[in-house]
Amino acid sequence: MINFKLLFDIIPLHPGQNIAIIEDSQDNFLELLKEFSQKIDATLHVKALGEREDASNNNLRIKSFSFEQPKYNIFSINYDFLFLCVSISEREDIEDVFKKIYRVMKNAGYLFAFVKKDEVSRYFELLEDTNYVALNNIDFDETIDVVIAKKMHGCRKV
Repeated sequence: MINFKLLFDIIPLHPGQNIAIIEDSQDNFLELLKEFSQKIDATLHVKALGEREDASNNNLRIKSFSFEQPKYNIFSINYDFLFLCVSISEREDIEDVFKKIYRVMKNAGYLFAFVKKDEVSRYFELLEDTNYVALNNIDFDETIDVVIAKKMHGCRKV
């Protein structure tokens, strides 16, 4: 749990930011992210895999989500920070997923992807191929690293 909170140190404490999370509700990270976004007066969009009842209040929107949908930007909002908290390593279209995520992020926005330690170099390569820069990874626990990437703006259409 403490490792989740350390990720928030990367996010500046400015109000009005847009944060998104793609999750499948298998951990308590969502609750911590809700608290953090309320504390800094940020808008949080939860893209929940599977069937979930859509909900919306002041700074929180919950919407059902599928990687197969043609566009990920349902609310016409670009995100400053996007947390990918589900495993996509078995998917054949990982590069397409990163391209769709790229389109919903603000220029210089951050992507945080939770990946298995043995797949970090593969994800670095895929992210570089889809125009992400400033790739880093943080040791999260014994089996998981958090890959952090920044959206590069301008050079190439993705």
